[in-house]
Amino acid sequence: MSLKKFVVAACASALALCAAAAMAHHSAGQFDFGQRVTIVGTVKEFNVTNPHTWAVVEITDDKRGTRDAQYEGHSASHFYRAGYTRDMVKVGDKIAILIAPRRDGEDGGFIQAFTVNGKTVGFGGLSPETGQRTSDAAK
Repeated sequence: MSLKKFVVAACASALALCAAAAMAHHSAGQFDFGQRVTIVGTVKEFNVTNPHTWAVVEITDDKRGTRDAQYEGHSASHFYRAGYTRDMVKVGDKIAILIAPRRDGEDGGFIQAFTVNGKTVGFGGLSPETGQRTSDAAK
């Protein structure tokens, strides 16, 4: 094999490996979008950033007590188009988040909608209280 063919083959292999890693990173396969669960807790962190927004929320239940759970969401542009405004969510705020839960049953999930300080942001018009589409939730 010539050096030129070897270099082309090596570059193609490296590109394929990088693409596979990027696809795995951006996969939403870990979330069960067929289910919706509302989580209520206290905001510890809320970062509307790219490529994914994420939130850390202190939650409590009878089974496992109080703990921090992390939730992933759409990109910053999705949040702003859905009605999110800067400083809408602050550390210490009580929040209700409608999530697609993790398939493995661990804490966490994908943010579908949330209500904080009387304001609701819903992606696709979903309400965190009902999981249904509403006319007042941003689309």
